[in-house]
Amino acid sequence: MVASKDPHGINKIGSPGKLDHQIDSWGFVHGRQSRIRLIIGAVVLGAGAVGIVVAFLLVRFGGDNFHKVSDDFYRSDQLDGPAMKRVIERNGIATVIRLVGTEDSNAESYEEESAAVAETDAKLVVAKMAATRLPYRSELSRVFEALDTSQRPLLVHCRQGSDRTGLISAIWLHDYKGESLEKAREQLAVFYGHMPVGSSTAMDDFLDMYDQYSKDHPGEKLTIQQWVKLHYFVEKPGHEIQPWHDGVMYEP
Repeated sequence: MVASKDPHGINKIGSPGKLDHQIDSWGFVHGRQSRIRLIIGAVVLGAGAVGIVVAFLLVRFGGDNFHKVSDDFYRSDQLDGPAMKRVIERNGIATVIRLVGTEDSNAESYEEESAAVAETDAKLVVAKMAATRLPYRSELSRVFEALDTSQRPLLVHCRQGSDRTGLISAIWLHDYKGESLEKAREQLAVFYGHMPVGSSTAMDDFLDMYDQYSKDHPGEKLTIQQWVKLHYFVEKPGHEIQPWHDGVMYEP
C-alpha cells in the first residue's frame, strides 16, 4: 500500500491529526522552553564569569588598587613616586609597610618609593614577603613587628596590592580589629585582584591552616600572631628558626 502524501510530499500515515496540539502534548514546546531557559542561564553565568575576569584584570593591571581597610589602615599596589606622596599626604599616613623586596627587579621601585616617602613625614618599613608560597616564619615576625610598633595610620602594599597585601589586611582586621576570620578573609577577593588559583592560593592556604588549628583547639582562641609565634614553623629551607620579634625563642 502506498502511503498518502500531502501536496508537499510529506508522509501522512501515523502523523497526529492535530499537529499543533500534539507537538505541545509531546513536550516539544516545553522542551524548547527548557532549552531557552538553559541557554539564558548559560549566557547569564557566562556574562558573570566574564565580568569577574574583567574586574580582576582591571584591578590587577589597570590602575591603582588603593583602599581604606579601617580608619588607621590602608592598602594599595606599588604606587609611583607622585602617587605615593599624594596618598600619604591626603590620608595622613604615618608608616608605609612595603611587602616587596629592595633588590634586583624591585630596586628601581624601592628607590622611587623611598625618595617619595622621604619628602613626607611618613616612615618606610620594608617587610619582604612572597606571594607564591607560604610565608616564612621570619617574614611574618618582621611584619607583625611592623604592625605592632609602627605609628599609624599605616599603608601596606605589595606589587599588585592583591595577594600579600590581602593577607596582611585580613590579619589586621582579625587580630587588631577583632573581626571574624570569615569577615577578614574578604580582603582576599577578586575585588582587590586576588584569584584563589595557582600559586596565589598560598595566601588562602595560610589562613586555612590557622582556621583548622582554631577548629581543632577551640579552647585556645589564639590570634593569628599567637598561632604563628607558638605553632607555625614554616621557614626557608636551610635556615634555622630565629627568635620572635619579642626576643623570645619559641620552638616546635
